[in-house]
Amino acid sequence: MQPLAPGDPARIAGYRVLGRLGTGGMGVVLLGRSAGGTLVAVKLIRAEYADDASFRARFRREVAIARQVRTRYAVPVVDADTEAAAPWLATAFVPGPSLADAVGAAGPLPVRSVWALGRMLAEALEAVHTAGTVHRDVKPGNVLLAPDGPRLIDFGIARALDDTVLTAADVVVGSPGFLSPEQAQGRPVGPASDVFSLGCVLAYAATGTRPFGSGPVEAVLFRTVYDPARLDGVPARLRAVVEACLTKEPAGRPTAAHLRAVCAQDGTEEAWLPHSVTHLIAERSARMLSLPEIDATHVDSPAPTVPSIGSDTTQDVRPPGRRRALTYLASTAAGLAAAGTSAWLIGRADDSAARGSGTRTPALRLGLQADLSGPGRQQGRANEQGVRLAVAEHNARDGNPFTLALTTVDDRGDPSAAEAAARRLAADEEIVAVIGASGAEAVGATIPLYDAAGLTLLSVLDGDIRHINRVFLCARPSNALQMYPVAQYLGLHDLDDIALVDDESEYGRQVTRFFGEALRGEGGRTVLPVTVPAHGKDTGSLVRAMAARSPGAVVYGGEAEGMDGFARALAGTGYRGPRIASQAAHDSRFPARAGAAADGWIVVSTATDPAAAPSARDFTRAFRTRYRTDPPAFAAEAYDAVRLIASCVRGLGRPRPTRHDLVPVLRNTRHRGVSKTYAFEPENGGYVGTGVFFYRVAAGRFRFLGADPRTV
Repeated sequence: MQPLAPGDPARIAGYRVLGRLGTGGMGVVLLGRSAGGTLVAVKLIRAEYADDASFRARFRREVAIARQVRTRYAVPVVDADTEAAAPWLATAFVPGPSLADAVGAAGPLPVRSVWALGRMLAEALEAVHTAGTVHRDVKPGNVLLAPDGPRLIDFGIARALDDTVLTAADVVVGSPGFLSPEQAQGRPVGPASDVFSLGCVLAYAATGTRPFGSGPVEAVLFRTVYDPARLDGVPARLRAVVEACLTKEPAGRPTAAHLRAVCAQDGTEEAWLPHSVTHLIAERSARMLSLPEIDATHVDSPAPTVPSIGSDTTQDVRPPGRRRALTYLASTAAGLAAAGTSAWLIGRADDSAARGSGTRTPALRLGLQADLSGPGRQQGRANEQGVRLAVAEHNARDGNPFTLALTTVDDRGDPSAAEAAARRLAADEEIVAVIGASGAEAVGATIPLYDAAGLTLLSVLDGDIRHINRVFLCARPSNALQMYPVAQYLGLHDLDDIALVDDESEYGRQVTRFFGEALRGEGGRTVLPVTVPAHGKDTGSLVRAMAARSPGAVVYGGEAEGMDGFARALAGTGYRGPRIASQAAHDSRFPARAGAAADGWIVVSTATDPAAAPSARDFTRAFRTRYRTDPPAFAAEAYDAVRLIASCVRGLGRPRPTRHDLVPVLRNTRHRGVSKTYAFEPENGGYVGTGVFFYRVAAGRFRFLGADPRTV
């Protein structure tokens, strides 16, 4: 348990708040004590989300779903107020460790314990499914251990089986390594999905390892969909049950009721947990149950709110209390923004701060590393414009507990310059997070430096799977996952014999490898692999040979360089089938160089078109006012990155967090931006979700088609 933050309430309804159990982007989980001494876990939602009508509807649904579940092995809802200004949900508090903590501390469970765990969790899932719901996130961290059995928790992402309105279409719900193949592929899920996840949990409990390994999230997802589970070490009899749960097709898995009956046959009357785990439970229970009373703290009166660009939510602008105001007055104030264009590796600081209240507040400094003068300057400048707009908007609000300041460094897209830029930003202890690094080579040069400094690097441009790291956050789908919507498009149009083009680059390898395997494995499509080197002299002959095979569609997965020559050569063959290109082609240089040969190409991109996307309407208006032009690609994503960081700082409740404070919080935050929803895999910082948009080239321009392959 963590101590309360300055902004946490002392009481929620009839519960005295004792401390924090956890925190995330949507709110906090607090430990509360009733007047009679009963401990509860209170999930308190932030006001800015509570004011969102759709979010409040989902929260009401969560409470209703949780109350429908009747089983001793699921944590019950004991109280809730879904209509409060800050809605909350209280559940019974289980002081024991999670299954993940227990296995981490005491090692794998003995066979008798795994059989008992399977029986009781299957009974819990049977109750969940009987209530017409699916849990969707059965994992070791959501299983708490108690002397009388486990407790399944966190129905926050559960959905009624008939709920189609409240499910986000661009998010893969669940935890990689424990989710089902249908979840990994974004397909509809039912009760069988929970059974697959339970099989993963039982394998983990018996061996201490995940059945589909670890590593980059896209690699785990790929193995979940296509590879057999690794069940070495699982006892033979138990292994047969786990293998049945891990059947790839949902129809082949046992039901929760059948699984409960099978596990009950192998149960024993012995204590269900080993002594090492019961000792851990007792130790934690004693620590929690002996908590002292705490003094009441002052809670400020409700504050006015101001609209936030890009959504119908509001941001809390409560003025600081007297004690906090004195702290703020003692802090160094931010100055005026510096003007002018940066030269190579010349950084500039933007210290603009809110002045509406006349009160000085602490400045939270961010770093921006971007290619502002090199080959990637178009995207780099878009990043800079989006970041500066977000900083200016934040600082224009009165009553913020902190202002934002910015240090910008131009790395010219060069690895050596990027390394020097990273050294400068990492050495500045005031910088708590960095947005940027231009491309794959620049990111690769900077990661060791940011890692050593414990400084988060949040990239909206790079998706190289080699850069998975403890401080790297990939704010876009990786190269290996960006083509999944294309597979859906091909399936919708029943296209086969897909010519998949690789240009021998590392980017091309990452894009085409997983995509090709997905096409072969799902639906049994035929893939025609084609290698057309970007600098090859025989592009024309290779393309003619490919077209002669009459492919159902041509998918180009290489870098931008060489793309125009390929498009012209393909046009010369008279090919008229679908032509699709990956993220690298979403660059104005492609239609400019390819000319008429680019028209009709479908391009997928992780960047939205703010001028066409309804969610970015207010952002586009503000951007036009500031820059007198429409926002370019990746401006909205950079804007979202700043707001994501600011949201996490507000959640911490401390206006002066360190860079080390932010690293774990950023990875566990879900943020709805103006471009898309941002969520990350906590273990490796990979982007969780689809986050891909379709464009069609017409008359030399990219026309935005949206995220749904059915609209293409």
